[in-house]
Amino acid sequence: MIRFASLLAILLAAPALAQVPGPEARIPQSTVATGSRDIARAWLAEPTARYAHGVLGDAIEAGALVVETRGGERLVHRLPERRVFEDLVPRLADLDGDGRDEVIVVRADARLGAALAVYGIEGGALVEKAATDPIGRANRWLNPVGAADLDGDGAMEVAFVETPHIGGILRVFTWREGGLVFRDALAGVSNHALGSTALGLHALADRDGDGTPEIVVPTQARDALVVVDFRDGRLGEAARIALPGPVTGDIAVEGDALRVPTRAGVVRVF
Repeated sequence: MIRFASLLAILLAAPALAQVPGPEARIPQSTVATGSRDIARAWLAEPTARYAHGVLGDAIEAGALVVETRGGERLVHRLPERRVFEDLVPRLADLDGDGRDEVIVVRADARLGAALAVYGIEGGALVEKAATDPIGRANRWLNPVGAADLDGDGAMEVAFVETPHIGGILRVFTWREGGLVFRDALAGVSNHALGSTALGLHALADRDGDGTPEIVVPTQARDALVVVDFRDGRLGEAARIALPGPVTGDIAVEGDALRVPTRAGVVRVF
C-alpha cells in the first residue's frame, strides 16, 4: 500500500511532470531551431548533469526535446535516466519527402556513447523514428553536418563526423524506408574543437554548380578544408583548400563563397 505522504508527493509532482518547458527554459548556450513546415520551432530543455562528459564546454546536457507545431501545440520527448541529448542545435529537415519535418539531434547513452537520432510527430506525439548505432563507448561523441540529397538520386542523406577530436570520421547515411542506411565513410576530418559551443565548422555547398551540394569539412588539424562528394556511390575528396590557421568558428555560406573564421582571421574561400 502506498503511504499517504508518498501518494501526496506523486499527486503534487504530476502537474510538473506534465508541463512542457517553453523555449525560455532551453539549456544554456543552445539555439531554438525554426522551421517552415509542420514544426515551427524546436529546442532542447530540462538541463541535467547526469552524463559527465562536457564535450560542449560544461556538464549540462538536455533531458528532453520539445517541438512547437505550426498550430501552436507543444510536444515533448523525454529520455530515460541513462540517456541525454548531447547537443545544442536541433536540426529540422524533411527526410522522407512527406512535407513534414523531422528533427535531427545527437542522443548519448551512458554506456554506449552518442548516436544520431531522428524524431518526428506521429499520432500526435513526438517519437523517435530512427537512429544510427551508437559509437559503442561512453564519452564518445559525434557532430552532425546536416541533411541534403548529396548524390542527386532524390533521396535525402544525413552526414556527421564521428569522434571529431580523435581521428574524426565523416559518415553518410541515406534515409530509406523509414530508417537510416549507411552509405560510406571518410577518415581524417573534424568539425568541432573540444569544449566549444560552435557546432557549425562545416558546410553543405554546391561548389561545382551541378545542383548537388558537396560536404565541406576541415581536416583533423582544422588547418585546411576538404571538399567531399559522391563518386560512383563512394565518398571522395574533390578538393583541398589550405587555410592560414585552424578553423575556430562556424562556417557560413555567403553567395558563391564560404566565410571561414580561423585563428589567423576570417577568410573567404571559393
